[in-house]
Amino acid sequence: MADFSIEYRYSGISSFYRVVLPKGEMPEEFILVEDDTISFMVSQDFYDKFLGLALCVVFSVEDGEKEIFFDIVPHVNGKRRNALSGALGSFDSVQMWIQYLKPNVLWGVLEGDVDFLEFDENDLRFSLTLRVSGGAVEKLGYVLRCEQLDDDLKAALEDNQLVDLASLCEMELREFLRKYLPRRMDEYEKFEERRGKMRLE
Repeated sequence: MADFSIEYRYSGISSFYRVVLPKGEMPEEFILVEDDTISFMVSQDFYDKFLGLALCVVFSVEDGEKEIFFDIVPHVNGKRRNALSGALGSFDSVQMWIQYLKPNVLWGVLEGDVDFLEFDENDLRFSLTLRVSGGAVEKLGYVLRCEQLDDDLKAALEDNQLVDLASLCEMELREFLRKYLPRRMDEYEKFEERRGKMRLE
């Protein structure tokens, strides 16, 4: 069982990169995992191209409306990193939650980059464990957003069985958000029209 009582806790997950919808079916683009942990191997070359992770959680609620809370604990090679927590709101039925997260927020130290020299290994296991209270997780899936990868890097990832190539999404942020968080992009574009252009971080 994961240990969630850790020293470093960051609760400032951007709500802009989150959507909760009354749906029970996970989009087919997400890679389904069997338990409460997402895990994959990362080389230095891939990490330099790695831009973010979108997780998709289908959760159910029983016995009336309940407040839903979450904890996300990332690990690198089994070593705990930052911990993220928050509330999704009150629900009384099956919901689908999609959350986009940047690698440094998940696995960096004080939101800095991961230092491969700290581990003295070429490939590191990145993982995150999810816990939801107030409801039950029915499905958990993810996609990895990255820059355009050349064929040699893709071949290395496949040959070394580091990352499921089906999980990779080579998209600019706007295109990615339009695909996975369209409601948020609609809100952002309306805000741009009112206030002028604002850079997406």
